Amino acid sequence: MIKLFAMDLDGTSLDSNSILQEKTINALKKLDENGIKFVFTSGRAKPSVRYLMELTGIDNPLVTNNGALAFMNKENLIYQNPLKYEEVKELINFSQENKLFFQFYDLDTYYSNRMCPERFDHLEKDSSYGMNYQVNFSFSTNPLKELKLRKNSAFKFQIFLDKNDSKKRNMILEKVSEMGLYATTSSYGMIEIMQKNVNKFNGLSEISYLLGISKEEMAAIGDQDNDIPMLENVGMSFAMENAIDKVKEISDFVVSTNDEFGLVDAINIVLEKNSHV
Repeated sequence: MIKLFAMDLDGTSLDSNSILQEKTINALKKLDENGIKFVFTSGRAKPSVRYLMELTGIDNPLVTNNGALAFMNKENLIYQNPLKYEEVKELINFSQENKLFFQFYDLDTYYSNRMCPERFDHLEKDSSYGMNYQVNFSFSTNPLKELKLRKNSAFKFQIFLDKNDSKKRNMILEKVSEMGLYATTSSYGMIEIMQKNVNKFNGLSEISYLLGISKEEMAAIGDQDNDIPMLENVGMSFAMENAIDKVKEISDFVVSTNDEFGLVDAINIVLEKNSHV
């Protein structure tokens, strides 16, 4: 029996315009009505994941920053595994030496040495007054100094590169390996770097442990490389039709695309399976 359903956001729960559609929200509520916890598991920062969860009207657990943070609800932090200041400094120096666009973020703020608004289109919210983004931003010539002034820690570091530049990609991955960190991706042209034992499944495990739910009683759905750890370890796994090939290969089911409500299809399969238990 499935008691918890973990779901990626971008490319999975959200459509191609980064919108959580009403049809999807209604399907999520159906999970809740049937006693199944749904958990948003994302590479996004906490405020963005919380904002999307609030649209459902339900205060469920969250896994953010690719598993570096886990919450039992929007306020109750139960797990965190940040990068060290020295590691962030080394990644910044590496990025600057190789003229690579980078950003990193703490609990609620993105930091970078360059403003690239197009990088944040997916974080816009419908607001006619005040902050019209789901997160905070800090742009400066010394972003690490800004992080230290706030006495905060970074949970994920991102490096952007041309999608077809395999040479630079390999160079970045070699650097990450040399530092003993973990690299993954949630979209093309971007490498996401966290502590070596950080991934979505490990963050999810912190939640399921407190809820008394085994991995066999969990389902998960996703579309990208950063979803693989949770898809490989749960009792029932789903890949989106728009997923990368490896995600499809390891999943039990392949459902429709994110624009065709593949998540809703997966929810209906889970509810149908549970009805026979």
